[in-house]
Amino acid sequence: MTALPSTLRWLIIALLAVATLMLARQSHAQDRVTAADVANAVRNSPHASPWLRANADAVGNLAMFESGGRLGIYNGSCCFGVLQLNTQNVKEFAKVEPAVFQTWSLQQQVDAWSKLTTQMLATKPPASLVALGKFDGRTVDGNLVLSCVQLGVGNCQTMINSGKCTGFADINGTTICTMADKMTGGSSGPAPSPGSPPIAGTGTSYNPSWTPSSCVRDGSGGCMSMNAAIAAGFQSGSGISMAKLRSVNQMLLVVVTLLVVGSAMLGVWQRYTRGVIATADLLLYMKRGLIVVCMVFVVMSLF
Repeated sequence: MTALPSTLRWLIIALLAVATLMLARQSHAQDRVTAADVANAVRNSPHASPWLRANADAVGNLAMFESGGRLGIYNGSCCFGVLQLNTQNVKEFAKVEPAVFQTWSLQQQVDAWSKLTTQMLATKPPASLVALGKFDGRTVDGNLVLSCVQLGVGNCQTMINSGKCTGFADINGTTICTMADKMTGGSSGPAPSPGSPPIAGTGTSYNPSWTPSSCVRDGSGGCMSMNAAIAAGFQSGSGISMAKLRSVNQMLLVVVTLLVVGSAMLGVWQRYTRGVIATADLLLYMKRGLIVVCMVFVVMSLF
């Protein structure tokens, strides 16, 4: 039996690897955990602040609201996993692509979420909400503070500025208060003490003189780089990421280049077989064709 060419073997291996990842993600999407499982993962997370560990049961309730406890879930627009990290935060805090994040274990997903949430809890909006003690006629508890962070601290500040729960609602009509209400099916953990910041330990301390920065903010209220903001805006408007569009364009360029050069080389070969050109001319034209292909690949590697 004739051995497969090396390039073809590597292509088959790559396709099998992609297929394996897709199957793992699909099977993992059906894996489910309980609120108690999530709470235990929060308590065991090295990135969770003392406040998060104290409110671990509320995080478990939040996970049931966000994903129904499914680890590999994708909401169809932005967010992944049991606690629904958006694409930007998956890349920044999990350091992997969303498709890989969907195959992660509960503890791995919770560790990435805890790292983000601990930072967000140290910002002004959650601390301001806690300092109020009561907001729009309701006691500020762990559920409300977690909902404030989960729906975005920038959005939470908008709600606080309005003085009422309806001051902000997402595209599904969910407010921070209604999210907190839906989390109260189980124990919410100890409520934060009124007047104290909701974070302790290694997080950035609350600064009463804090004022909003001029940065572009993502869905969780964190600052985004200008490049990330442009990429997110492009993907939101077009439905495709800039990286994916670039890959498609590069693939099209490769295909067009190979077709043009291949057609030219075929024509040269046909002229050679008819005796129109000499062997030296055939080799010259073939070298020129290869040089063109190499130049195209070099240019593509620079962008």
